[in-house]
Amino acid sequence: MRTVLLLLALLWPLITGAGEAGGKSSLPQQPVSLMLDNVPAGQVLQSLARQAQLNIVVAPGVSGALSLQLAAVPWAQALEIVAAALDVRWSLRGNVLQITPASRAREQARYPPRQAPLGSATLGLRHASAADLAAALTGGGARYLSPRGSVLADVRTNRLLVQDTRPALEALRHWVETMDVPLPQVELVAHIVSIGQESLRDLGVKWAASAGGGTLQAELPATAASTRLGFNIGRISGRMLELELSALERRQQLAIIASPRLLTSHQQPASIRQGSEIPYLLTSGENGNVSVDYKEALLGMTVTPYVYSPERIRLKLHISQNMPGQKLQYAQGEVLTIDKQEIETEVVLRDGETIALGGIFQDKRQQARGQVPWLGGVPLLGGLFRHEAKNRQRQELVVFITPRLLNGR
Repeated sequence: MRTVLLLLALLWPLITGAGEAGGKSSLPQQPVSLMLDNVPAGQVLQSLARQAQLNIVVAPGVSGALSLQLAAVPWAQALEIVAAALDVRWSLRGNVLQITPASRAREQARYPPRQAPLGSATLGLRHASAADLAAALTGGGARYLSPRGSVLADVRTNRLLVQDTRPALEALRHWVETMDVPLPQVELVAHIVSIGQESLRDLGVKWAASAGGGTLQAELPATAASTRLGFNIGRISGRMLELELSALERRQQLAIIASPRLLTSHQQPASIRQGSEIPYLLTSGENGNVSVDYKEALLGMTVTPYVYSPERIRLKLHISQNMPGQKLQYAQGEVLTIDKQEIETEVVLRDGETIALGGIFQDKRQQARGQVPWLGGVPLLGGLFRHEAKNRQRQELVVFITPRLLNGR
């Protein structure tokens, strides 16, 4: 009897979860008494079923022998004690009691049966990046893969290697076809010129209000008083801008600094940089070692187009001009300053429309001296034969940008 009580105390957590379908409420509750000595498991279970007037099915694998003594124990409790002692699971289907080994249930829980066979597919891509789509699938797009699915990106051939159930493969194939589309191509025609105010009026440029919605960044040394920054935006209707700029350049009314043509795609930045690296001497150390360092003096432009519709394009613009500044003297040498001027803004244009960005001004002062040979050097009277000319030109850096959609050409 003490052996039965000890066994019941050790296996009570398993006993409480041994039942499945049917539940404890549907089991007979009449008291039963059993006195067994090394009786085979099948006979013990049949004896219990007979007392409750139930049919019984014992699965293969239920084995062992049992010795116990129970007196006036509820039938349901007796069944749980016997099931725990024999390490079996029971279920009640109507009036049929089914007995299976507990080891089989544990094996099925560890290795669940596969609901559907897995298939594989190779999805080739023409426009999208296989690595980007694979990252989207394993991240926010994981709902297109089942818990058993996997995806691998073949960067060399730009293909997706997918393994999943057939319904998931069909859904994934449709999603890939939706995402694998060409990005709109945009041609950016730019003209960067240094021009005077009168020539701007000849081109028909009328500046709008300053910097509505854009941002302007400028880093200027305190001594650079000859340079002033403002931010102007103007629009030009469809005209033959290139011919007009070339004509003004021939008349020396402007200087074309650069005329780049850039080809890019939706949301892909395109940039151009033009300029030079300026060397300067750098002295360091107590021994006065001299080395040469370089600073960039560049004119740069970065444009990122966003195609909203076949007729409307948003441009994110960043234009910078870095020019040599003053040379600052210090005890061990000198250092070169760079005057930085930047424009950053966003505009919305129609296809083929030209925008003009300005507001970077520079004053150029020229001084020329001349004299009549020999006579200009005569004391007192030489001033009559000498002349000086001072010229001040105020130029504005203007960038004309025209976006054109290529429409797959």
